[in-house]
Amino acid sequence: MTKTLLIAAVTIFCFFKLSGQPAPAKYGKIDMADIEMKVYDRDTTAEAVILCDYGVFNPSTFEFQRLLRIKILKKEGSYVVNRAYHINGLGSVKGCTYNLVDGQIIESKLKNESIFKEEVIPGRYRYRITMPDVRVGTIVEVQYSFTGLPMEWNFQDRVPVRLSELRIPVSADFTIQKAFFGFEPLSVNETGRWVAKNMPALRPEPYINSLVNYLNRAEIELSSIDIPGYWFYLTTTWEAVNIFLLEHKYFGESVKGLGLFLNDDAKSIKSLSIPEFEKMKAACDTVRRRIKWNEIESVFTTSETGFTYKKGSGNSADVNIILVQLLKKIGFDAFPIALSTRENGIISPSFPTINKFNYVIAGVKYNGKDYLFDATDPYLPAGMLPFRVLNGRGRIIDERYSNWIDLVPPCDQKETAYFDMKVDEFGELTGFITYTKNDYDAYYFRKDYKSHNSESEYLNEIESKFPGLTIINCKYKDLDSIQKPVIETYNVSLSGYSDIIGDMISINPLMIERMDTNPFKLEKRKYPIDFGHSIKKRIVMNLVFPEGYEVLEVPKPCNLILPEKSAQFTYNTTINGNSIQMTCNFSVNKTLFVESEYEMVKEFYNQVISKQKEVILLKQKL
Repeated sequence: MTKTLLIAAVTIFCFFKLSGQPAPAKYGKIDMADIEMKVYDRDTTAEAVILCDYGVFNPSTFEFQRLLRIKILKKEGSYVVNRAYHINGLGSVKGCTYNLVDGQIIESKLKNESIFKEEVIPGRYRYRITMPDVRVGTIVEVQYSFTGLPMEWNFQDRVPVRLSELRIPVSADFTIQKAFFGFEPLSVNETGRWVAKNMPALRPEPYINSLVNYLNRAEIELSSIDIPGYWFYLTTTWEAVNIFLLEHKYFGESVKGLGLFLNDDAKSIKSLSIPEFEKMKAACDTVRRRIKWNEIESVFTTSETGFTYKKGSGNSADVNIILVQLLKKIGFDAFPIALSTRENGIISPSFPTINKFNYVIAGVKYNGKDYLFDATDPYLPAGMLPFRVLNGRGRIIDERYSNWIDLVPPCDQKETAYFDMKVDEFGELTGFITYTKNDYDAYYFRKDYKSHNSESEYLNEIESKFPGLTIINCKYKDLDSIQKPVIETYNVSLSGYSDIIGDMISINPLMIERMDTNPFKLEKRKYPIDFGHSIKKRIVMNLVFPEGYEVLEVPKPCNLILPEKSAQFTYNTTINGNSIQMTCNFSVNKTLFVESEYEMVKEFYNQVISKQKEVILLKQKL
């Protein structure tokens, strides 16, 4: 009783303390200085600035309200307005744009027909809005409210944030868990109130799994509600998360379903005289053919799996939970694995959560080994995981065991390029280029190739990337056999890839394959380099030069190796009569480099680029 009274007293104290703090902004009250602003003084390069992002939770009504105000400074900054708003239940949304016209602030209200709502999972909605009359100088204001708490709060963004404030008073009626992330300090960090001021923009960098992981932000999870006549307990532990998902109609209940609609498929696969792993792959291929992924990521199915199977399309949970059901019917120890995709951010093992899960894949334990499958992508070979899910670890959700599992890519992005070329006395190059693409490289190629309307459209795009390249004809092998490598052969001519210097010809032997710019440009980087999977590229060139010429100079051998062979680059040339052979190998063998290794990786790339600029010099014989 004493403890209850104490908590109630703390709740009342915190509520009145926060209530005494004036709101940093009110809807519709626009400062003339902000509307007249042309440049943000703390970051003159900013294309937009978030003037205010204010969220407040009212424990007496259990309602959360957010006010977001954005200033557009450059044409390129209009993308900042185009964002999704995640709202629990049927919330309310309103918005307005403000423009300065002849010294007057002109308002344009958001219309209902410009608000688009979709149910992502039962009870949770994603709102997309199209604001009217957005231009350089506009202030955009959006306010929405809903019952419940936000899943997360970002104090930082891709553009500068002048003020971001979140208020969640302590209450005796509910408990929440909070996890804070990021590198910038908060201006106010006290019970129930957190404020960030003048947050710098966090801009995208190459090889980062998601900016979400490095933004200053808070993840929020409702752990329990204790109201007279109603008691709710959810995510205080990972075991509680496991129980919740197993009992959920659109997760655990779907996995436990009888799946009678899969009987014929299971019977057909079981009758095959193939190894057990091949039967797993056959199950994955079957589901991929039967159900088209609608490109919606979710941890929950949209409906009964039998209905989804009959309809022939569904979200990621629909597809992969049906795969779990099929694998079980065949006789495998199969289970779903809940995870967060790369764009959604990494899950903290110390912060039990349901909200952070947004995807499901299928897992199988067989002979002491774990096998992972995803049947969403028509170009993804069974047994490989799409790049979007290579994000640390996922959580096995099963009645017998619930544990973490590493989302390790089972193979590399691997390519071999073979150049069989001739150069004439005018420096023109002709010959054949053959690419052999394996594993992830073959997967990426198939997706890219199939995204074009025709082969000629694809070839035109290649030629546009490399001025002077003419593709005379081409041939593809095993383009539609996704379990095999893709082999591309091009008959080409290259103009402008050599220089005539008096009686000499200068040729870069890597031609269209050399690396021109370093993707790592920052002097310092605060977050890791994440390649997702290893990368291996081998280039082999055989260059025949014209009669009457001799080799004056070739690039010297090179062997660059980072510690523990985490990355390696080798380069060798040999001369054989009137031809030159060159081999170049580039590999990144470690998928994640921490911040302290950034300068080392950056310098490795600098040296590779420098070496790849070196040329072969041919001189006319006297």
